[in-house]
Parts: sequence; structure tokens; C-alpha cells
Amino acid sequence: MYVNSTRIRELRLARQWSQEQLATLSGLNLRTIQRLESGAKISNESLRALAAVLEVPAASLLISEPTPTEVALKAMRDGVVSGLEFTGTTPRADFWWFALAVAMVLAFAQLLSEALGPLPTQIASLVVLLPWLAASTRRLRDAGLSPWWQLISLAPVAGILVLLYLLTYPSKKAESAEPIQD
Repeated sequence: MYVNSTRIRELRLARQWSQEQLATLSGLNLRTIQRLESGAKISNESLRALAAVLEVPAASLLISEPTPTEVALKAMRDGVVSGLEFTGTTPRADFWWFALAVAMVLAFAQLLSEALGPLPTQIASLVVLLPWLAASTRRLRDAGLSPWWQLISLAPVAGILVLLYLLTYPSKKAESAEPIQD
């Protein structure tokens, strides 16, 4: 478990305590307090002791790991927010979460089209076209490929399959700079 070092420091400073005073009051070593305020791992006993002294719930002193749902929703939101941005890169997982969001929008539009005619699907397709192209451009760039590879999708069936395969490439690692020779 990792401690929220900023929160501990803020709570300590709000009470105008030094690190030594917090260590004495909590029964912990001064070095332990220093390590915790720099973001180290914390044991259950130390967590309970700090929470009791600072009069807060123990869970509020921990850094919460994002849940898979939060990660997915953030990736979808980021895809929408940067919808018309063709510069930069998009990591593979974020791209596929955005692709799922696009598929869900198109599926919902298709459901509406069954009741209202073809207009909802046509509008939804136009709305997601540019964000999809932008996200694909950023994803191909992240994989170290040229964004012009998107043109291959104009070839019937096989072109789309090839593009989808290219979009699954792993991110290209930043090549380490070679040392300058004198």
C-alpha cells in the first residue's frame, strides 16, 4: 500500500506539527515519517497509528489505484476531447477503448434507425468520422507508422482488415540517444 504523502504532509502542517512531533505522537520512528512523506509504502500498523493521530479514516491516507472502469472511461473521454487533434500519439489501450465508444455510439444509432429511419445512423457516422480518423492517425504515429496507412482502408474488405491489424501494433519505444563521440 502506498501512502498519499501530500495528504499526510498537509494534515501535519494544518496542525502545525513538525515531523518529529508527528513521530512522537504516532509512536513511529522519525525516519518512517520522513519516508512516508516522500511516498514510500506503509504497513497496516503504521497506517492505523497515523490515522488515529491525524483523526482521519485510514483509507483517506492511501493512494487509490484507478479501477478498470475509471481507466476505460478516462480513455473514452480523452478520445472525445482530442477528437479533432491529429497531432501527438494515442497509446494502444486508450485507442481501443475509444474504438469501443465509437462502436457503442454507432450501435445505439442503428437501434434508433430501426424506429426512425436511416437518419440517426447517417448522422452518427458523420459525427464519429473525424474523431476516428484523428484517433487512428495518433495511434499509427504511436506505433511508429505513417498515418497515410489509413488510405489502405479504401481497398474493399482486406484494406480494413490490414488497417485494423496495423492499429494493434505496440507503441514504438523512444529510441535512446546515442552518446556523442568526441
